[in-house]
Amino acid sequence: MSDKNESPPRAGETGMPELGDFSDFARASRGGLFSRLAERFSEALQQGRGGARHRNAVAEMRRFPAIAPDDPATRRSRNVNLRRMVIPEGVTIEGSMNGGAESEIGGRIEGDLNVDGALFLLKTAVVTGNVRAGSCQMDGLVEGGVEVSNDLAIGKTGRLNANVVAGRNVDIAGQVHGNVSTPGRLKLAAGSVVNGDVHVRVLNMEEGAALNGVCTMRAPEPKSDTNAPTKEQLKP
Repeated sequence: MSDKNESPPRAGETGMPELGDFSDFARASRGGLFSRLAERFSEALQQGRGGARHRNAVAEMRRFPAIAPDDPATRRSRNVNLRRMVIPEGVTIEGSMNGGAESEIGGRIEGDLNVDGALFLLKTAVVTGNVRAGSCQMDGLVEGGVEVSNDLAIGKTGRLNANVVAGRNVDIAGQVHGNVSTPGRLKLAAGSVVNGDVHVRVLNMEEGAALNGVCTMRAPEPKSDTNAPTKEQLKP
């Protein structure tokens, strides 16, 4: 029998951990198992919310390679956004094509060219077909006819081997081997050559320009008087 007066064994004497040991064990358990459970719960919560709203920025950046500012694909995307078409020098387009609001051509187009807005034909540009545009600055070669709804300017290096029809004014500093027709003004700069007939309202021809053809001056159309009485009103 054990003596009732014996003092109870102290912590640690029976092989059981002391109070401090239990605290350390609890903290270690929480730091290991609980932290892993918390991490998994956080991952499941993020996936349940949907990746569309909670995306990893680093992962998204790694999905798409970096594009240099001067990359051709970047320039093409800018052209699409700005509704601007660019055909650089050395590029050949076989067949007719349509442009956007503004187009810059430096290559060769074997066909017709239709542009909704402004058209810029560089010195290296060659168009074998007809050209239609809102307005045109031509410094290259066009084999077909040119029709613009507004102004047409042909630079010193520009050459046209067909007729011209413009809705407003025409300025020629290069060569035109065809007829020129416009209800506005035709200006022939020094050194320009026009081998064809012209039908204009106003002709401005500088010294040194050559016009080999018949010039027909159109008188301005009389403005209608809206206040004038009609035939019905003149009847007694």
